[in-house]
Amino acid sequence: MNFEELKNNWQKESAEDVHIPSRIAQLKEAHHPLEQLQKNMKKEFYAQIAAIVLIALFPFQFGFPAEQYIIYYTSYTMLVVISAYYIFGFYRFYRQVGLYNGDTRSSLWNIYYELRLNMERYQSFGFLLLPHFLITLGLAIFGKMVQKGKTLADLTEAQQFSLIIIVLVGTLAVVAAIVLWVKYIYGRYAKKIEYLLKEMAEDE
Repeated sequence: MNFEELKNNWQKESAEDVHIPSRIAQLKEAHHPLEQLQKNMKKEFYAQIAAIVLIALFPFQFGFPAEQYIIYYTSYTMLVVISAYYIFGFYRFYRQVGLYNGDTRSSLWNIYYELRLNMERYQSFGFLLLPHFLITLGLAIFGKMVQKGKTLADLTEAQQFSLIIIVLVGTLAVVAAIVLWVKYIYGRYAKKIEYLLKEMAEDE
C-alpha cells in the first residue's frame, strides 16, 4: 500500500476515530497544572521544614522561664513526630505527580484522587498542630503573669471568661484559615484536573 492509499484511507475514517488525538491532547494538557502543583509543593515543603526549625526557637523568642522548657519541648517533640509522618506522605505524593507522563486517563484519575486525599490530610495535619500552639500560647501568657508576680488564681472571672472566648475564636479562625489555605493552594489544581477528566469523558 503506497502513501496515497494510506492518505485516502485515513480521510475515509469515521468521525469517531478523531476523538483519539483529542484525548491525547487533553492528557498532555494535564501536565501544565501538575507542573505548577509540583512547584508549589516544592516551595511549601521547604517552608514547612523552615517553620519546624523556627518553632523550636519559640521559648527563646518569647522568653519562657527555664522550668517551662520541659513542657514546651515535650509538646514540640510530638509536633515533630506528627509533622514527619505528614511530610513523608506529602513527599510521596510529590514523587507520584512527577512520575505522571500523560499516557492514560486512569493515571490522571489516580493523581486526582491522591490530590483530593492529600488535601484532606493536609487539613488534618493543620488541625493536629493546634494543641501545640495552644500550649505555646498558654505558656507565653503564664510566663508574662509570672514576671508580674501573678498566678492564674489572680485572674478575675471576667478575665477567665475573656480568655476562653479568645481561645475559642482564635481556634475557629485558625481552622477556617487552614481550610481556605488548602483550597486556595491546591483546590484550583483539583478543579483543573477534574475539568480535564470531564472533557475526556464527554469525548468518549
